[in-house]
Amino acid sequence: MLYAVEFQREREELSTIMARVREWLDNQRFEPDVFRCSTDEATVTCRLEFKFETEAKACAAAFGGEVRSIGE
Repeated sequence: MLYAVEFQREREELSTIMARVREWLDNQRFEPDVFRCSTDEATVTCRLEFKFETEAKACAAAFGGEVRSIGE
């Protein structure tokens, strides 16, 4: 099972948030299976998928995201 974390920010924050997430992941020594950002006219949505629920919960807490389990 994988654990997905999603959160949104203003579109103008795309490069900043990607750098912050990458730095945070490196500091935590977490390696998500997926790290994807998509944009629309106003927002950027970041999605990370983790094998471990504890890592997903830590990421969600750090960036104000939501965790949900996917697959089995």
